[in-house]
Amino acid sequence: MPARPHPSEIQPKLCGLAERIASEHFSIRLDYSVDSVRKVERILGAFHDDYQKTRSEDGLNGVALEFAAYIVTIIQRHFGPAEWDRDCPSFGEDAFPLHWRGSAIYPYAWCQKRIFDGPADDVWFKFQAIVLGKTRPARPWWRLW
Repeated sequence: MPARPHPSEIQPKLCGLAERIASEHFSIRLDYSVDSVRKVERILGAFHDDYQKTRSEDGLNGVALEFAAYIVTIIQRHFGPAEWDRDCPSFGEDAFPLHWRGSAIYPYAWCQKRIFDGPADDVWFKFQAIVLGKTRPARPWWRLW
């Protein structure tokens, strides 16, 4: 059995595939900005709609991994450092945890759940709550009113 590559080895290729899907199938340009996660949400939503019609999972875990790599790259570029791993002691092989700011987050699972489970698993919402929620300074108590 061939060795499984570390995510950092395949991350650039995965991101390139995500960019290609966005460009060729959705006429969307991904620019690695924080706001482009909204575009990823729209794309994954379209994959969910197709999945609802066909119930075919063919290639969809790969699509989830490609867009997860894209989201991981945004986090690393804008909010790093972050280390992307392949396996997780809690969730097993191929869970692809991202170790960031003292915890593990799971962009691959976000993308999978969005494709298979639908709008309740909005990746833009999760990105805002989990990533931006940890990066925005808290408002002082005297400015809450």
